[in-house]
Amino acid sequence: MIQLQTVPVEYLYQVWPIVEPWLNKSLEVTTDDINVDQLKVCLINRYQTLLIAVDDNKIIGAGTVQIDNFPNNRVLSITALGGRNIVKSEVFEQLEKWAKSQGVTKIKASAKEAQARLYKKVAGLNPVMHDMEKSI
Repeated sequence: MIQLQTVPVEYLYQVWPIVEPWLNKSLEVTTDDINVDQLKVCLINRYQTLLIAVDDNKIIGAGTVQIDNFPNNRVLSITALGGRNIVKSEVFEQLEKWAKSQGVTKIKASAKEAQARLYKKVAGLNPVMHDMEKSI
């Protein structure tokens, strides 16, 4: 069974060589707002949290999340997610449980169409709006 674990910033340097390629690949299919090196700085400065998926004592995937407070909700945003077959109900159930323990009331993820279908099917995330952008 896959276990989801948070990685304290003190141990980031030990797992980074393993998780960095997955996170980098994840960021390559999103916007250009952040790259993997900048993501590492966000993790070091505790702006985001690193979670790893462990199966049989081996790291098989990783994700990063950011929690923001708004007037009506405390929102967890999935900022990067990658690995070997980790988009599974059991992983998202653990993420939801951990998020609740952090006081989170809503989970969000930005995703391309294929990812969005998978997030809906596996995690029950529903499309709310389409993110659109233009660089100026």
